Amino acid sequence: QPNQCQHVTYNVDKKLGAFGLLKSNHQKDHNATPGTTRPLLCAWEDGFQLYDIEQNVKLSPYSQGEDVNPQKGLSRLNDGRTDVLGKRFICGGYFGGDEAIRMKVFAVEQEKSSGTLQHQAIVEDIQITNSLCFSPDGRTMYLADSPTKQIYAYDYNNSHNGEPIASNKTLLQSKEPNTLHGVPDGSCVDREGYLWNAVWRTDTNESGLVQRVDPQTGEVVFTVDIPHGTSQVSCCCFGGRNLDILFITTAAEFLDRDASNQPHAGGLYAVQLPFQGRPEARLDFSF
Repeated sequence: QPNQCQHVTYNVDKKLGAFGLLKSNHQKDHNATPGTTRPLLCAWEDGFQLYDIEQNVKLSPYSQGEDVNPQKGLSRLNDGRTDVLGKRFICGGYFGGDEAIRMKVFAVEQEKSSGTLQHQAIVEDIQITNSLCFSPDGRTMYLADSPTKQIYAYDYNNSHNGEPIASNKTLLQSKEPNTLHGVPDGSCVDREGYLWNAVWRTDTNESGLVQRVDPQTGEVVFTVDIPHGTSQVSCCCFGGRNLDILFITTAAEFLDRDASNQPHAGGLYAVQLPFQGRPEARLDFSF
């Protein structure tokens, strides 16, 4: 709760891959006390659902559509983002380490008259979905399939005109293995439209980093090096009063903390930058 300078932990019963915040004025029960719920659209390991994370209460059934995780096991939903207009939540899967499994990226919408959640696949043949974010005008969607070391750009269709939601896939950036021992993880986009990508190092002896990528050329124009030898950099976002602080999450997966030379692995970093982010959209869903 940044506005209260509090650190709060919520316990849930399932694996939570991603979530989207809702606009605060879309509560159906107008007699409820304002602020008593913290509604999210949750991307669980097996589906999408509106959920009150604070009171641990389901606010909707699962979304309607195909099985988002037919393989079960270790595969699950992973990275997600609300589109710029707040119409859809875009979220894709994680293959669970099984090379034979391919996942999909889904678009979740709400049918306004009934409040029913519905999802449909918009991208297929993905191993690990990451870097989901949008250009400031909402017309470009970015997406990485991490094991391929590549970040792609898609034309994104904001309307409901029967045309594909994501189309015209083009390569934005490739992190060649002979020049960088790392894969693209989470990303965000700043006010100028540049992509900020967290690079998860596959060599744990190398410090992780965040790269600012030119959306036209794919070139890296600015780099944030993570200190303390922390290698597993997982995502980033802008915050602070002026949106000029980049918050960077890291992981300690597969690391022996006692023997590790990465004492701050799994910690949250913050760096003030000469660049500004932009506010993230909230979902225009009711509950």
